[in-house]
Amino acid sequence: MAGENELMEQLEYLKNLMENIDSRMNLLLKTLEESGETIALLKDNDYQKSSDVKISIGSGLFSKATLDTGKIIVPVGSNVFIEEEREKTVKRMEDNIKSLQDTYNNLIKQKQTAQNNYDALVYSIQRSQEGSR
Repeated sequence: MAGENELMEQLEYLKNLMENIDSRMNLLLKTLEESGETIALLKDNDYQKSSDVKISIGSGLFSKATLDTGKIIVPVGSNVFIEEEREKTVKRMEDNIKSLQDTYNNLIKQKQTAQNNYDALVYSIQRSQEGSR
């Protein structure tokens, strides 16, 4: 009985691990999508000329604005921001996307390993239960 409880705990652990990995993967996908949209905006020279730009000022309110993407204010950590050329920002974001994609691919591998372990454990439990009948 103690061995069966231990196996059930391992199953629960693996199930929770896979759910955690799924959550992280979903967050990464949203971040990747947003980053892709940001890069597309920064590369769109026509957008700067648009007179119909609105920015959120909070509480669901917007203001008309002009967009100058020649220089971008970029967070570099610890509430520190720098101003850099648009091309450098695009390159920085492309590098970030590559890193995020690498992380996503690693999570896929981790999930597959956890899934394989989970499946093997379920199979082992089933075999054990069949043998005890």
